[in-house]
Amino acid sequence: MTWIVELNGDQHSLCELEASCCGEGSIVLVSGHYRLDSALFAQVDDYESVKTIAQREVGYLNGYARLFLATHWKIAVGNISREEPDKPKVHYATITDGLVISARLVGIRLGEDEGVFQEPDRGPGLRAWRALVQEEQVVADVQQYLRGSLDDWSNLGRIIEAIEHDAGGIDKLIATGWIDARSLKRFHATANNPLVAGVTARHGARKYKAPGSPMDTHEAQSLITGIARKWIIAKIGATAGAGDVPPF
Repeated sequence: MTWIVELNGDQHSLCELEASCCGEGSIVLVSGHYRLDSALFAQVDDYESVKTIAQREVGYLNGYARLFLATHWKIAVGNISREEPDKPKVHYATITDGLVISARLVGIRLGEDEGVFQEPDRGPGLRAWRALVQEEQVVADVQQYLRGSLDDWSNLGRIIEAIEHDAGGIDKLIATGWIDARSLKRFHATANNPLVAGVTARHGARKYKAPGSPMDTHEAQSLITGIARKWIIAKIGATAGAGDVPPF
């Protein structure tokens, strides 16, 4: 029995996600369509178990893509089917979120005659990312927050709070060099204040004046996801015994 689980999403972006995993990922390309590796479902024989495994794996892929491929969109589980020798192919109806991954434009510098695109460093391998999510609850929590809205100041605050606690407190987080004290203070001053953060602010009472230099959502998203990337890379590096990763 072979389970076939297709992936919904922009083909270019799925290709980029597959390439970033350096051959160790769970995405395979078959006849022009991206799907999850059937080996993931080798030990199960019912649709519900396949769907559960597929959704979990897609969660890993979405968390990885948001952190290391700079996309704010998601991939989703598509059609699921089952093949057995000498039997008709069975198709299961699957209802999923309608989601599209946008092509990634990381950075651009425009001069008088040319534009220059700058490719970022690749993230860690998908296998290491998946293992970390499975082994550490705080990483699993951050992955769940990353699946939420990054326009939500309270959600962004949860991410930085989880990382800050895991690092050993504010001072130790700042000591890593991933963020400076001024930027962290600006973020919290903006995220906490409904006068600038609106209904997603971390506090409800409008009892404090707006900060003199509030942070906009784009800057906050870039700041928080950047810290999360460095935190994940450091944790994976520490697990692997890498000597060039800054300690907490």
